[in-house]
Amino acid sequence: MNDPDRTDHPSSPPSLVGDTGTDDRAGSVARRTFLGRSAALGGAAMITPAALVGCGSEDSAGQVTGGDDYTPGSADLQVEIAPEIDGILYPDDYVGPRARELEPFGDGTIDFTILSQTDPELDLATNYYSTLLEQTTGVKASYVTVPAGEDGKTKVNAIVAGGELPHALMVGQDIFNPSEISIYGQQGLFIPLDKLIDENAPHILDMFDSFPNMRQQYTAPDGKLYGVPSMNDCYHCKSANVRTWINQDWLKGIGASSPETLEEYVSVMDEFRAFSGRPDASVLTTADADTMLQLFQFFLGSFLEIPDLWLRRTGSTLEWHHRDPAFRAGIVWIQEQFAAGNFDPGIFSNTAEQYQKLGDGPDGPRFGVGYGYSTYQFSAAADYTDPDSAALIMTPLAPMAGPDGVRTAQWDHFSYGYLNYVITPECPDPVQLIRWADYQFELGLTISGGRGEQGVGWDFASEGQMGIDGQQAVYEVLPTPEDLKNTAWREWGPLYKSMSQRHGEVVQESNPSVEPILFRAAELYEPFATPEESGVPPLVLDMDQSAQIGEITTNLESHLKQAMAAFGTGAKDASDDADWDEYIATASSIGIDTYTEIHQAAYDAQNG
Repeated sequence: MNDPDRTDHPSSPPSLVGDTGTDDRAGSVARRTFLGRSAALGGAAMITPAALVGCGSEDSAGQVTGGDDYTPGSADLQVEIAPEIDGILYPDDYVGPRARELEPFGDGTIDFTILSQTDPELDLATNYYSTLLEQTTGVKASYVTVPAGEDGKTKVNAIVAGGELPHALMVGQDIFNPSEISIYGQQGLFIPLDKLIDENAPHILDMFDSFPNMRQQYTAPDGKLYGVPSMNDCYHCKSANVRTWINQDWLKGIGASSPETLEEYVSVMDEFRAFSGRPDASVLTTADADTMLQLFQFFLGSFLEIPDLWLRRTGSTLEWHHRDPAFRAGIVWIQEQFAAGNFDPGIFSNTAEQYQKLGDGPDGPRFGVGYGYSTYQFSAAADYTDPDSAALIMTPLAPMAGPDGVRTAQWDHFSYGYLNYVITPECPDPVQLIRWADYQFELGLTISGGRGEQGVGWDFASEGQMGIDGQQAVYEVLPTPEDLKNTAWREWGPLYKSMSQRHGEVVQESNPSVEPILFRAAELYEPFATPEESGVPPLVLDMDQSAQIGEITTNLESHLKQAMAAFGTGAKDASDDADWDEYIATASSIGIDTYTEIHQAAYDAQNG
């Protein structure tokens, strides 16, 4: 079964680069730049004519897609939404998928090929959820699988460049972002889905009715929707990019509570340093090299509102806020913490495994404060039943007020879903495949996609059972035998997990999970959330914009990491005008102004 601590973050925490439309719960710089470091864009462009066969060639009259002149939302729905199952309990304010009586619609005469990510624990050909889908929909599918992460992206790029496309691709959080899907769609590798959804997908339309921005946000610049947007409205993920934790055992040892200001933080670090109960070889504040910028961004929130590490919005104007004196003041303060020994210089070199070893020390976590998207970041052996586990010793640290009273934390107001299902022109019957996706927006299938068989991995809640948010629960996760494998998917396929659905999980003292911990962390951070008006919403970039942004983004992040290492080790001084001017000038030469202008143009196009 799935590791519940990794459900929303299959590989790594959110990127700190400017958002080009990906979900904020997933990953690395490469995921937010067009095709990462591969050259598959050119290959895709070259194979476009070869891809335009199959159902695309049969759509010359626009019967399937509606053609170039189709207006989204104008076709009449031809399939009724399935009736609700009686007896399922929902909170009064529940908004999300509902349990419905689904009947098969396919006849199994076509063997559809569908690409999906996978991992060594899964065999989609024999997987329980794969079998359940075939039984529920009547649609027969054979799965073309690729690894998760960057290796999978490379393999998919090779498949696309080769011109032999499967009928559909579940491209999820790791493979293509909205800009890439938009570009490939406009090249003809993916078909427009608006008319197909409007006529054949009542459950997807039900989500659009409840959350209208889902359709608007993921529509390409040409006005077409090339992928099915799945909702995964994760409350705790909204603050995860800067979530930071503090060692409660050490706080108890010094008789202190969590600091509320940076001044108090410095005092607590002084007391931690002198604490006799601190394990040998421990450090005060740390992270790993891949997540150090998230930790720094947490502390920078005590100096200015920083909704994104690169850009902020004032009205409709985007700006690079590193030129703000408050940003520099925050960097100077961080530099001072390294000089004082409060920040661990190991931040610049720690691997993810080394960081976890610090967390899983035999005598408790060997650090006082650390960054963590979730507990898995600093503990490979998290045990939510063991009070001596790092997962329970480390508790969320609220944002702290800075010298001018600023107390903010990045809050992602925009990423509540992602495009993760596309249909190609090779598909012999796109109506069946859009309905196959649509059925997975039903509550039971959405839960089974993550937990497997009802009655084994999960079941509907009973009256009086409370959910994560303290209201009537909708479903409960059942303890799963260790030998029960290959029963569910990851969050790679179509799904509809609204915030109400996610919070409808029963809180069980006998079978605790990380979700209640992360929910309380989000509640702790929300009062200090950066305002929605200062953030930059996800932007869909065109081919030229994407090509430029990729290299600039990679180089900007590398430059910032190198600068922070220089400031942290004393090689340079952020308080020295010459050194600071050099940082700014280098960012300018890399292309930060071009980066800002491209995002401004995309923002104006989407919001004009």
